[in-house]
Amino acid sequence: MCLLLFKNNNMPQLEEFQRSNVQDSGHEPIRVDAKGSQCPGPIMSLAAAMRDAQIGQNVIIDVTDSGFKSDAISWSAVTGNTMQSLTEQDGVITAMFTKTTEMGEAVIPTKEDMLTIVVFSGEMDKGLAAFNIALGALAMGMKVEIFFTFWGLSLIRKKDKKPSAKNIKEAMLNQVLPNDDNSLPMSRENMLGLGAAMMKRIMKEKNVPSLDFMIHLAKYNGAKFIACKMSMDIMNIQAESLLDGIDIGGVATMLEFARKSNVNFFI
Repeated sequence: MCLLLFKNNNMPQLEEFQRSNVQDSGHEPIRVDAKGSQCPGPIMSLAAAMRDAQIGQNVIIDVTDSGFKSDAISWSAVTGNTMQSLTEQDGVITAMFTKTTEMGEAVIPTKEDMLTIVVFSGEMDKGLAAFNIALGALAMGMKVEIFFTFWGLSLIRKKDKKPSAKNIKEAMLNQVLPNDDNSLPMSRENMLGLGAAMMKRIMKEKNVPSLDFMIHLAKYNGAKFIACKMSMDIMNIQAESLLDGIDIGGVATMLEFARKSNVNFFI
């Protein structure tokens, strides 16, 4: 029996999972302690153990990075190794995989009519470009997945959530990180904010939708938004400060989508 819990946007998020047909290969399981390691550390440790494992042997890994729950699903799908279980207790995620194929020999999936965008920039004009492309793809019937990392996380922060700081380093990050899309600078000719203000005024005159409207329109029309957990930790961004319905994952989650997409952008 397997238990899958789904979020409203229909992206599977495996909170607790257990297969009933786990087979014993006769080899002792390999145990990996990746607690305290952040993405991409856990999947690198998992991959190293899986290379050493025999076909049919199990690898059990303990992780404290919450983004691993999503990454574990994607890593299994991309590598072809079967995930037997995924549980979480007291902040420790424990996953068991069975080696069913050699690393690098998994079947390459057929490309789908899908667009994957990695949004790294926290600048307004680049955000406009990213969501203009995303909305165009959605209008053409393509699937769209957008992975927000580092400064790009500013585009999906709630306007009414002020970040808290536990120490001077976090306070300094809060000062340099835009609070939301309304405070994003221009990539060029920002002029202490005058350039961004001028751009917004011109957009309004030309009936160009705002970046905030484009973000919500893309999400409403089915674009999948994924926030990079490692970037969130570094930039002192909590999940509750992001827009509702945002999934949290790591590099493996993004790469699963990118591997199947026939169009990929890094903005």
